[in-house]
Amino acid sequence: MMSSSIIVGYNLSAIGNHAYFFADAPDSIFCDNCGCCIDDTYLPENFKSSNKADIGATYDRRFIVSTRFKDYINGLDFNVNFLPVNPKETLFLMKPLEIIRFSAHQMENYCDKCHQYSDQVAPKPDFYYESGNILNNGIFFTSTSFGCGRSASPSIILGIETAKVISDAVKAYKFRGVDISKITVKVN
Repeated sequence: MMSSSIIVGYNLSAIGNHAYFFADAPDSIFCDNCGCCIDDTYLPENFKSSNKADIGATYDRRFIVSTRFKDYINGLDFNVNFLPVNPKETLFLMKPLEIIRFSAHQMENYCDKCHQYSDQVAPKPDFYYESGNILNNGIFFTSTSFGCGRSASPSIILGIETAKVISDAVKAYKFRGVDISKITVKVN
């Protein structure tokens, strides 16, 4: 029997912006046992990046966007927060408020203190396996973080129609740094 794949959503990622989100962060926001972030409200006061992309990913997997990209996404009327990370309010942490169920195929180093895995990779779209539904519209954060230690962070997921709208806008408005990739699952 031959299996095929279907697209269930898209992953939004970005060009590296050559900066660390947690460069000046106090030790108190990290678990002293495994190093994972335990305070997701932390924001740098004076974030700087040498890359002037409209969306960029820090070395520690935080998505920083320009005012232009923030205004565009706000115009789409999705439930996304943009939190300023510099005094001039020209750079923003992009933080979707709607959560979509994901888990990881590979999880290692569970921390009994903060109840997180300090190493989690290979995202698994549980929302699809539980409901059988693809994502059509929306901008979501995954329910779990991916990466390692301080770099562990939720991924940003787009519905299929939303990904098309944003892809079209990248071309029309020349947004720099956007990378959108398919999330597929095998079906029989």
